Amino acid sequence: MIRVACILLITAALALAQGNPENGKRVFMKQMCYRCHGTDGQGGAGPRLAPKPISTEALIKYVRNPTGQMPPYTNQVTDAALADIRAYLATIPAPPPVKDIPLLNQ
Repeated sequence: MIRVACILLITAALALAQGNPENGKRVFMKQMCYRCHGTDGQGGAGPRLAPKPISTEALIKYVRNPTGQMPPYTNQVTDAALADIRAYLATIPAPPPVKDIPLLNQ
């Protein structure tokens, strides 16, 4: 019985750590994170979140108790939803280097 409980806890922890990127995008838009962080996490009024997001644990900690101008989100979004948001941000590819954009090299 204890072994089964441990396996379930480990499975839940792995699911939380990995997250669901499709749901993460939905939650990111629904919670209006894009208003400060851009639709692709590129930043704007808020800092850049992608393409290399911080760890799930760091994201959860910051969202719950931010040190900057961001308001704390204590009850608006679950840890699992934040893991999903992090998974979504991790799917966003890096932009091309400036040297590879012809218009910027004229």
